[in-house]
Amino acid sequence: MSDEIEMRASEEMPPIDAPIAAGEKGGAVASGMPTATGSSAAAGTPAAADVSAVAEDAEVARTPEEIAQIHARNDWLIAADQALSDLRRRSRDGKLTTSERWVKRAFAPAGTDARAFAEELLAFIEERPHAEDAPAMGKQDFPLGYDDRPELDELGLDDPLPEPEVTDIVILYGKSGIYLYSKPLMSHSFAHALFNTAEGDDLATFADAVRTESRVYPRPVAASDFLNQPYLWSASKVADLFERAMNDEAYADIEITTTSLNESFFYSTRHLSPAQGKALAEWYGVEKFRNP
Repeated sequence: MSDEIEMRASEEMPPIDAPIAAGEKGGAVASGMPTATGSSAAAGTPAAADVSAVAEDAEVARTPEEIAQIHARNDWLIAADQALSDLRRRSRDGKLTTSERWVKRAFAPAGTDARAFAEELLAFIEERPHAEDAPAMGKQDFPLGYDDRPELDELGLDDPLPEPEVTDIVILYGKSGIYLYSKPLMSHSFAHALFNTAEGDDLATFADAVRTESRVYPRPVAASDFLNQPYLWSASKVADLFERAMNDEAYADIEITTTSLNESFFYSTRHLSPAQGKALAEWYGVEKFRNP
């Protein structure tokens, strides 16, 4: 019996050195990419027939349970991609995104608990390479979403989707919530100003802005800058915050200087000396506009 099986196997198996069919080498089979029915390959050619056979074999190899799992995972990934696209759009518009937004918005797949989805998406970002909470160095790009990746159109309904990348996402943990933004689309200083404002600590927001500008650029901050986005504070509120900082040892590094035009600037002595603070304030407040 074993001799008979070996004889049949040798008759059915092609020779090892049999020539490769035209168009097969380097095609969809060689690359491992799935090919949907109706491929652009010429119908009836050996390559097209081989691709169809591989696709059919792949479908047969998957059990109904496995296909159901792929569909469920794809539904979750599509929902995650939509939530990430919303996050990046909001970053471009100068807004932080909270994990609570994912609960309130209709991102979760049908039949999935919205809060569970939000928790899973946050864990998804935390567990994968994501951006650090630090000023960006040089130009940065953000990952493309599914809608901007035409190669995914070639996947069949039962093919697993690739996971979306989150390398541009920064996570800020606050007392009142968790906030996220896309680093290439929002500056570190602006994000922290929004974060501190959302947390409801105006004095911390004021000090953080002054320290960040003094450390990163380095430069002092004009008092008038706090009248604009994202703060929208009154001049009297800015003056009150500086007075509070002067009376709190935690903010002893926050100092004020004035230009020759009597414009007030704040700086941190952790990163700038009084002489540097005054000179840079004069440059940014007066000389820069005289020497464009």
